[in-house]
Amino acid sequence: MDELQLQSVTVAAIAFLCGVYFLCFCTASRAPRPPWPPGLPFLGNILQVPVKHVFLIGDIRLAKEVLEKRSAKFSSRPTIPYVVRSLDFFFFVIHVAFSVTMSIQPRHIGDFYEQDETHFIGRKLTVGLMAAVRAGETGPLQQFEALLNITHLLDDRGKNWFNHMDRVSGSMVLTAAFGLHCPTGQEPDLKEVIACVAEFVRLSTPSASIMNVLPFPDIIPGPMPWRKQAQSYRKREDALYDKLVTHALSGEASGMNTWAAVFAREDKPEGDQRRLMNQFAATAHSMHTFILACILYPEWIPRAQREIDAIVGEDRLPSFKDRPHLPYVEAIVRETLRWRPVARFGVPHQSTADDVVGYKGNEYFIPKASIIFPVVWAIEHEPERFGNHDLFQPERFLDDTNNLKVGYETTDITVCPGIPFAERALWINIAMMLWTFNIRKSDELDLKTGLPFKYDDSDSAFSGEFTSGPLEFPAVFEPRSVQRAEVARKEWAECEKDLNVLLPRHKGQ
Repeated sequence: MDELQLQSVTVAAIAFLCGVYFLCFCTASRAPRPPWPPGLPFLGNILQVPVKHVFLIGDIRLAKEVLEKRSAKFSSRPTIPYVVRSLDFFFFVIHVAFSVTMSIQPRHIGDFYEQDETHFIGRKLTVGLMAAVRAGETGPLQQFEALLNITHLLDDRGKNWFNHMDRVSGSMVLTAAFGLHCPTGQEPDLKEVIACVAEFVRLSTPSASIMNVLPFPDIIPGPMPWRKQAQSYRKREDALYDKLVTHALSGEASGMNTWAAVFAREDKPEGDQRRLMNQFAATAHSMHTFILACILYPEWIPRAQREIDAIVGEDRLPSFKDRPHLPYVEAIVRETLRWRPVARFGVPHQSTADDVVGYKGNEYFIPKASIIFPVVWAIEHEPERFGNHDLFQPERFLDDTNNLKVGYETTDITVCPGIPFAERALWINIAMMLWTFNIRKSDELDLKTGLPFKYDDSDSAFSGEFTSGPLEFPAVFEPRSVQRAEVARKEWAECEKDLNVLLPRHKGQ
């Protein structure tokens, strides 16, 4: 190391230690800070001090008080992982409409972006898109994709079910966003999207780069490894995104009412559009979680199938028009998202001013620029709200009259705006699968042990740090009857349509 480099490192180290001292001793307030982890002998908490103040909220009442009632001070968003800062990139988790549609959130972590004017503009437009989703504009597309998913599961009895869930989740989002339908799951663009999202999540984990933990080395000039890695990934992601936008605006999907077309017509920033795609990861993870719940806790399935059969019958598959009449299926969706949330730490917020927050009779000082995580896992597993919280029990969301409980406090404050699309995707897929199949464990042997596969819902059976989904496992999708299989295939044969029917062209075209 030459003298200039040594001086740079020395200056950086001194600056960091001064920053730690300032954070610890020079931002005092009369109100105490929230509880802090125990420190080490002699060193105390010096190795645990983050670059910014970080607070974790695991109580729904406190989360609503801070993030909803005081949203004027806590609605900003931090930019945490180095890959986000250097890329200006919004293709992250989750969790995301690539976090409940394809669960790579909700760990709905798709909100790691800078809080500036483009964020407000993009988010406002995204909210408008999701209002259209709630109004049912994407319903035909989502039913189309879910029905194709059923035919794939019938074709191989679920042998490749894990990949089928990835396909339906990804194709829903890519079609809505760019007019790119992916019928097989082997399309190069879909594979590249999945690979990019997975790589981005990897690069965003604390272990991927020292810059995600201690950003001060970034003052070192030149082509440092973390900088080259981020720039390389940005180049890859830009090439993919440009290709998808070209397809939507001037290629085969030109003229279709895709999300890309809406953003282009409004001349709005691309950030929220990219962030919406992250929901595909969350949806896929959530559908994987649903199948795991079918295998580990099958006792609730007969009740769900009785409800569906009573409303739908045996001559057709469920559709969105049945949703108001299927409260137990709605409870299953809620329980799937609660039981094993995709984004364990939720969406981080950043305070824009000092504040004092009261909690259980005490007051705590929250400094300006603090990062607040509403920890979804803790919120959705509060013992006082959810008895037997580790078990999958959809009935917890129903009252004594078998209707959905009124006043259930959701964690909407933790999710990205693409959640309406993702929840609808999850609902229609769950309803169709329960109508068509009995889902059970497989007799396949575990290739690693040579023994029958051991199904598990512990942390060791899930992957990911920021976003979490089950590791791949076998499952059997057995048609409930020959008649139901025939009905599903007949509906698919009648349903195959041009995408211009699923996504109507702009008015006047």
